[in-house]
Amino acid sequence: MEKQGKILNVKVDPKAALPTYEQIKQAIKLGILSGRLEEGDQLTSLRELALKLKVNPNTIIKVYYQLEVEGYIYSRPGAGYFVKLNPEKIRMGKQELFKDITGEYVSKARQLGYTLDEICNEISKTIPEGESEKTKDRRNAGN
Repeated sequence: MEKQGKILNVKVDPKAALPTYEQIKQAIKLGILSGRLEEGDQLTSLRELALKLKVNPNTIIKVYYQLEVEGYIYSRPGAGYFVKLNPEKIRMGKQELFKDITGEYVSKARQLGYTLDEICNEISKTIPEGESEKTKDRRNAGN
């Protein structure tokens, strides 16, 4: 049984280096990979999302088409687009997205003149107290 479309907080930054369709695609993919969108959730209609984001409907068509080809969603003629979960695809997608986000962050930090040690230090400051210990415990449990 499908669930009625969850609204994702998709924002488009026209000044961003990343193309508009890629920003939208990443936001939807993040919603799926993070679990905010679940198996069978219906996505916002093409027309409605295009109006909300003030983009050409062809942009949304391109996004949904690419997500469908990649296996994250499926379409039902006359009914719309729905989330399709594949555990292996989710695992690989999370790794890929994390790698992309991390690469972008490190690249920008390096452009600002930060060394890798300084970047790691700044990242460690953002981790809530006690979280790094949990991470160490998980790593040690795997050995």
